Amino acid sequence: MLTFIGEHSSKIDPKGRVSLPVQLKRQFGKPDEELRFVLKKSTFKPCLELHPMDTWQFMMERLTKKLNPVFNKQHNAFLTQFSKGTSEVSLDGLSRILINKNLCDLAGFDKEIVFLGVGTVIELWDKQKYTSPECEMSQEDFENLAGEIFDADFNLYE
Repeated sequence: MLTFIGEHSSKIDPKGRVSLPVQLKRQFGKPDEELRFVLKKSTFKPCLELHPMDTWQFMMERLTKKLNPVFNKQHNAFLTQFSKGTSEVSLDGLSRILINKNLCDLAGFDKEIVFLGVGTVIELWDKQKYTSPECEMSQEDFENLAGEIFDADFNLYE
């Protein structure tokens, strides 16, 4: 499974097209015509998430094994809310993806977008939101959470 690295800026055109940064595209190791993605609103952040299709399918298989949407009303509602607004996208001849108007509006995209590799997903942020203080965790909260995650028994290189 791919792990994406890097922070890259790109401009979005009036039609909602934005170029996938070359540095991220290279990390796939596949020709452009084989790259397919699912684009969705982030569950917890004011940004969009770009999931490679194979990663999305793996995640959905795991999620649907955990849920019972046929017989559990809450599971059904969760799966609907989680999937709301998703769209399948691929690269055009100029290595751009088309972001539909609804998702552009949800993310508040203006002119410049920041692509951020975060593990197995690429986040797409409006540049002004990305650099705003309200979208950042305080240093103290970050340090406290890091302390919880990486307790005394955690060995990163094990």
